[in-house]
Amino acid sequence: MNTTITPLASSALWLADVTPAACSKKQLNWLLDQDSLTRKLQALSANFQVQVRQQVTVSRSKDLLSPYFSEDNKVLVREVLLVCDDKPVVFAQTEIPFSTLTNQQAKLAEIGTDSLGTFLFQDPSMRRDKIEVAQFPVYSAVHQLCTDLNQEVDFPLWGRRSLFYVNNKALLVSEVFLPASGIYLP
Repeated sequence: MNTTITPLASSALWLADVTPAACSKKQLNWLLDQDSLTRKLQALSANFQVQVRQQVTVSRSKDLLSPYFSEDNKVLVREVLLVCDDKPVVFAQTEIPFSTLTNQQAKLAEIGTDSLGTFLFQDPSMRRDKIEVAQFPVYSAVHQLCTDLNQEVDFPLWGRRSLFYVNNKALLVSEVFLPASGIYLP
């Protein structure tokens, strides 16, 4: 199992309320879609699954994490691949501060290979904050991940992140669209 957190927060410049000029209309539709990515991927594939790369507890001193939960000493980081028809199409990283993992939300730490999106979008208390987007340059850590997955790529990749609130408790979900996702095709 991998033990190094993929540095999504520090690998790119995350922008909110900006439409990146370098994005195609197709890419923007995927990046800015407010609906469940899990449902969208399930609809486009015969076999959808979640592969857990790692789930680790880290201290806030990690420079690899977003600045959102600086008041929390410990954060649960979950890294998964969303796989459609045996091809990894999205790399997702979730940051859940320990202050969120109380009461009903404690089950977030135990979802295993279940989709976090399914959990979130079925919860009536869930609300989503604005979506931030980022472009990951060639030779970034995300590109190394693609190489490890046998998805060689020589162009920048796009990702998005947003805060979700369940019973007013926050968690951050970041998603990077891998080459096999199809969003980069004309």
